Amino acid sequence: MTTRYGQLANFFMKLSDLGLMLVALWLAIVINYAPADQSSVPAYAVNFLSSRIKVGNALLGGALLLIWYLVFEVQGLYRSHRLSTFSQELKEIARAVSIAAIALFLVAQVGRWKTINLRTTLCIAAIVLVLLGGMRLLLRMHLRRLRLRGYNLKKLLLIGNGPRAEWLARHVAERTDLGYRLVGYVDEQRSVKDPEQFSARWLGFVDDLPRIIANEVIDEVFITLPVKSQYARIESAITVLEEQGIMVHLFSDVFPHKLARSRAWEFEGAPLVSLHSAPSLSWRTEAKRIIDFVGSVCLLILIAPLLVLVALAIKLDSPGSIFFVQERMGYNKRRFRMIKFRTMTADAESRMQEIEHLNETDGPAFKIRHDPRLTRVGRILRKLSIDELPQLINVLFGDMSLVGPRPLPMRDVMGLEVAWQKRRFSVKPGLTCLWQVSGRSNLSFEQWMQLDLEYIDRWSLALDCKILLRTIPAILSTEGAV
Repeated sequence: MTTRYGQLANFFMKLSDLGLMLVALWLAIVINYAPADQSSVPAYAVNFLSSRIKVGNALLGGALLLIWYLVFEVQGLYRSHRLSTFSQELKEIARAVSIAAIALFLVAQVGRWKTINLRTTLCIAAIVLVLLGGMRLLLRMHLRRLRLRGYNLKKLLLIGNGPRAEWLARHVAERTDLGYRLVGYVDEQRSVKDPEQFSARWLGFVDDLPRIIANEVIDEVFITLPVKSQYARIESAITVLEEQGIMVHLFSDVFPHKLARSRAWEFEGAPLVSLHSAPSLSWRTEAKRIIDFVGSVCLLILIAPLLVLVALAIKLDSPGSIFFVQERMGYNKRRFRMIKFRTMTADAESRMQEIEHLNETDGPAFKIRHDPRLTRVGRILRKLSIDELPQLINVLFGDMSLVGPRPLPMRDVMGLEVAWQKRRFSVKPGLTCLWQVSGRSNLSFEQWMQLDLEYIDRWSLALDCKILLRTIPAILSTEGAV
């Protein structure tokens, strides 16, 4: 497909998106306000279209279409999605539709469109998401068929011929649906490689780029040279390519990182690449905090009678305070005071050294199945994990989450000597975690730490729900409880 046809296709895509937004608006109003009698629905739909065409409505409608177009453009709906997955594109559509729905609601308030209330707006957003998502899926399927037949192809040039270039050439050859045709590569030396793995032809040196661009049709360029040793050549190549307006792809893993995800952005006009190996701030993390707050409030109200009974039992069983408050390390190594029901004698902390040799677990953690410092009530509370319930107050105040790695005492934290284990502090500690539902004290300290990191790497709201649902059976089974 030529550039001209590509621009035409993009133009019609923009028109179809705005048209689908209007269709969704009409459908949502018909769905929410049409009479219950099915025979009257078509008449209502036609009447709505004919009766709403007024000068004021037309002007506001035009403003709305302009806002929608700008939102879709800014959110990147019309850039090339050749290298992105459908799920990534769908996320962009969802963001754009959410902003467009808010804009619709605000414009409706200005125009006093009584039919556009919050319920209708949400209905419109849902319909638009389905329509635009379905349209993009059909477009992807159509483009895939075209590319498999040799149409809609882009000519690709590689700069470099190392392992990264081999990997890229192999994937381009395997993924014909991406629509790339490898023209060749440029590098300072011509390497003889297995033609089945790397079939690209050598076109010349990096300094020959101006000549190559002048003689070959090049749409996009992938730079696969190592940044550390080839910085000058990469800079020279980018300068030549940007002068010609050719799209350049440069792999962002400038430094080796296995866990961190990269994000490109700007700071005061200076380009930055940020690496993060913990869940980044998003609507999911905000939803997690809301769930923590609402969940802790509801649970504290629900179990208030139980908390009162436990407090009375502790007070009657042994002298000392009802609660045990201890300093723990939390998110980003910030210390906080964690609250538990007291399960040991009042002098438990001072007796720590005399029973240190009885430790039954490896690593810096301290666990004893038959701790002599436990009280009679405390032993029952530990068995059923009831002693942990006051930590809902920590969750309420934001020091902890309902789900997350268990907070370690400062004694155990100081004993962490392996660097990778400290990544557990990159998220909030929790009331329950994978370790809690996977055997607890039956696992080694290293297995415990590995489960914490697995939780961080796999984190999602769905995983939190699964852990919460598995927590009650795990507690009732008392497996691994100490």
